[in-house]
Amino acid sequence: MRAKNSRGRATRRKPEPDVNKEDLVRYIQHSADRGINLQHILEEFNATPAARRQIKDVLNQLVKEGKLAKHRGNRYEVAARNLIDGTILIHRDGYGFVIPKERIQGIDSDIYIPAALVGSAMNGDKVKVEITFRKPGGRAEGRVVSVEKRARDTIVGQLRFDGQVFFVTPTDEKLPEKIIVTNDVSEHKDKIVEVEIVRFPTETRWPAGKVVSVIGFIDDPNVETNVIIKKFGLPTSFPKEVEEQAASLPDALSEKDFIGRDDFRQRNTITIDPKTARDFDDAIDVEVLPNGTYQLGVHIADVSQFVAAGSPMDIEAQCRGTSVYFPDRVIPMLPEKVSNQLCSLNPKVDRLAISVMMHLSRTGDVLDYSFHKSIIHSKERMTYEDVQEVLNGNAILERRFADIVPQIRTIARLAQIIQKRRQERGAIDFDLPEPLLTYNEEGEVSGITKSIRLFSHRIVEEFMVLANEVVARHLEENDIPSIYRVHEEPDPAKVEQFTEIVGGFGLKFEPRKAQPSEFQKFVSSIEGRPEERVLSYLMLRSFKQAKYSEENIGHFGLASDSYTHFTSPIRRYPDLVVHRILKASMARRAQPAVQPAQLEAIASESSERERQADQAERELFDWKKMLLMEQHLGETFDALIIAVWRDGFAIELIDFFIEGFVPVAEIPGDHYQLDQRVHALIGRHTQKRFRIGDRIIVQVVRVDKLFRRAYFIPAGPAGPAHALAGKRRSR
Repeated sequence: MRAKNSRGRATRRKPEPDVNKEDLVRYIQHSADRGINLQHILEEFNATPAARRQIKDVLNQLVKEGKLAKHRGNRYEVAARNLIDGTILIHRDGYGFVIPKERIQGIDSDIYIPAALVGSAMNGDKVKVEITFRKPGGRAEGRVVSVEKRARDTIVGQLRFDGQVFFVTPTDEKLPEKIIVTNDVSEHKDKIVEVEIVRFPTETRWPAGKVVSVIGFIDDPNVETNVIIKKFGLPTSFPKEVEEQAASLPDALSEKDFIGRDDFRQRNTITIDPKTARDFDDAIDVEVLPNGTYQLGVHIADVSQFVAAGSPMDIEAQCRGTSVYFPDRVIPMLPEKVSNQLCSLNPKVDRLAISVMMHLSRTGDVLDYSFHKSIIHSKERMTYEDVQEVLNGNAILERRFADIVPQIRTIARLAQIIQKRRQERGAIDFDLPEPLLTYNEEGEVSGITKSIRLFSHRIVEEFMVLANEVVARHLEENDIPSIYRVHEEPDPAKVEQFTEIVGGFGLKFEPRKAQPSEFQKFVSSIEGRPEERVLSYLMLRSFKQAKYSEENIGHFGLASDSYTHFTSPIRRYPDLVVHRILKASMARRAQPAVQPAQLEAIASESSERERQADQAERELFDWKKMLLMEQHLGETFDALIIAVWRDGFAIELIDFFIEGFVPVAEIPGDHYQLDQRVHALIGRHTQKRFRIGDRIIVQVVRVDKLFRRAYFIPAGPAGPAHALAGKRRSR
């Protein structure tokens, strides 16, 4: 049927173009290098309104299939199929960033993935991505092409009912808001549960799963620890074959264990550890030589003597990667018989060690070194507090430890020399107190205090860092493949952002170049100031995360050209691997202890396990803090603003290490908008500002334990610090 014009005559309708995907792809492929605008495509195909809709639909489908890339300004180009492996981190708003497995030429940052192009990927998944757009400054955008390995098969969250279906709200805000439950679990409504994923998300469907275990109500005693263990899939026991291997080990050392070892039992060796430590993997001794130089011995438990490569215990240790430390328990890397008995350098007993003997100049330079399979006999198990009291002249402790007091003073003197030398080369030291939770008689969190940072802590740290450097340099200089502890230079864009933030505090930080010494100078300049902790924290956030690598690129934070982890083989798997490599080198074996091809996998897996353990420890600690804040609802506290976003700002309670969030929608009296230039939220009518670095009073209004977040509202100008265990601030 023909259409009629306004005068009633029949007219011919313009023929619809026969547009298909292949035509569009071919046309765009032969267009300009930077792609072609949608308007040009429509003009080229002489499209009618109906055909315009068809072409847009086809273009959108091609983008979803990954054959075309769409950029700003409705510009299309053929997608390059250079797929990149990486790990995706999802923001709670839906978009993500992929951390490439390997460095990509021309791209200096993580790859941004718009929410619409995340696909079925979830936070932490291993994915393949395709670069869709390269931006100035080494940045890039991409799309997830496939999920190669899921970060998790199960998810922990709270079971809820929306009137139609049961669903689980994950404890991780970076995961989808809902996981539809497929099995009948109505009796467990509102409990924390573990759900096994049976369908992953799509653009139009929520993920689905079945509840496989019930943990308990959110207010049940110790539920937080059980939630974190389930959430991170942490093991609560050792496999049967590992237990059997541990049980088969002797209960004590025998003379045959000492064959082929250097006898250092006469040296004045001691351990220095926390009061609560149960395993001791390092011991030290220092001797002043006749010419005034020093001989430093760092003795590390020889775990590899009892954990054979490829054995069930070794495989399990590699899988765990590290011990995990919670306030009420430890999830160890190795069975107790190894970690707390045979390998632990307990006092007054003979133990096997790998010893690094270093000859140091009067100024702390390493003049010579040697490695030994050794036998040691720790003279005393010292705590940090006892060592500090001896150094402070406590007469009672001086009498108690009379045999080793001269040794302690010599150790302290050498540690000061090494510390000064390390600071002079520019190593960055964040010498800040850490928070400690306190508990009442019922075992409930009752308060939070600062840990006391003593010089005795420094002593052990300085000696361990030095030993790690000596081992790393030895292996590198002798071309022995190994695992290094590396720390890349910070991203220039993040350094620039930190510089702007520092300005918000009324301070200056203008590094001429990315050198550790520049950062160390700034850290020293803010020492003792109220904002020292916050700025140190923000500086750390601008740094990249240290990791393990088979390739040595140096350690930025320590200002070290060569560094490894060697000193904690009881609790870190990379240290155990380095021990095996070093022992093979000492024995001059032709075959390496670990094949070079294995080192990359071990380094990557160990880095991942370390990040997981750190996150688990941090999340449990944050949950414990929320239990504390719940006891102080309605009370007010002094706080510092530490970050500002469009939807609100983050604060840290001064002196109490608790972070919280002030939603912009709940700030009374005005409508606030973000001014990114000054890192502030500014009232539209009042011009009142909430800026990074401002000190304010805030009131606790609610606590969300599931997401480990406390919410506050501004309550007035700042005054004296509020004590968490004290009364509500009068207003």
